[in-house]
Amino acid sequence: MGAENSTPVPGGGTEGYHVLRVQENSPGHKAGLEAFFDFIIAIGNTRLNEDNENLRDLLIQHKDKPVRTLVYSSKTQSCREVTLVPCEGWGGQGLLGVSIRFCSFDGANENVWHVMDVQPNSPAGLAGLQSDTDYIIGADTLLQDYEDLITLIEAHDGKPLKLYVYSTVSDSCREVTITPNSVWGGEGLLGCGIGYGYLHRIPTREPPVDQLTPLPSDVMRAPASDGFTEVPLSSAAATPSAAPAPVSSPLPPPPPPPPQSMPPPTYAASQSLPSPPPPPPPAP
Repeated sequence: MGAENSTPVPGGGTEGYHVLRVQENSPGHKAGLEAFFDFIIAIGNTRLNEDNENLRDLLIQHKDKPVRTLVYSSKTQSCREVTLVPCEGWGGQGLLGVSIRFCSFDGANENVWHVMDVQPNSPAGLAGLQSDTDYIIGADTLLQDYEDLITLIEAHDGKPLKLYVYSTVSDSCREVTITPNSVWGGEGLLGCGIGYGYLHRIPTREPPVDQLTPLPSDVMRAPASDGFTEVPLSSAAATPSAAPAPVSSPLPPPPPPPPQSMPPPTYAASQSLPSPPPPPPPAP
């Protein structure tokens, strides 16, 4: 999930508004914004690369009207366009119903903690954490490096702690409440391993299929793997004088027929056979 595979950001830069929370049924939720992974980097034709009033002013300007919004995903490391409709009457707080923080998305995929080796009946097991497929991606406080999570866990020994966890199985985030316990009967406060670093980042997912560029119609398709060439059936509107295209077959040609013996010559009924020569005269 390294930066060498990322998609260039239109307008340049690595700054944007990090989506931290998305309220249910909010305009941001309906637009498909994904907490922790998405960064709002442009609205309309305005690149949001500075922490100022541009975002608020643009949302007010487009209240109750659809506006094109460019979003960068740290999960797929690509940009996509969504349509936001800022409004106040959706039933919650804010015009979008999201919590955001201005920051750089460079290296945003690095601050994740890989859950491994969950022990039975441990605090991690009781909280429903899954080995290998779960990643801790955040908490109610800002986590910027490995020690931040460890310090937070130690400060909650015997007290409930809310974590935000991403699952590679469901490709979704969920809230997990876990109670670290130093006397649960096993090793550690959680009873699981925590991996951090390059080898423990969330695997890169490909962008959705609808964002892929379709194959141009004039590009020739590869021949079928069975050795045959697909030939379309002729239509009623085909030109009568057009000759059908020959179809080559991968089978060898049939063997030639065996040679036939020539029949003996026949003679007409009126044709007589030649007479034998006369015998030689007797010797004197």
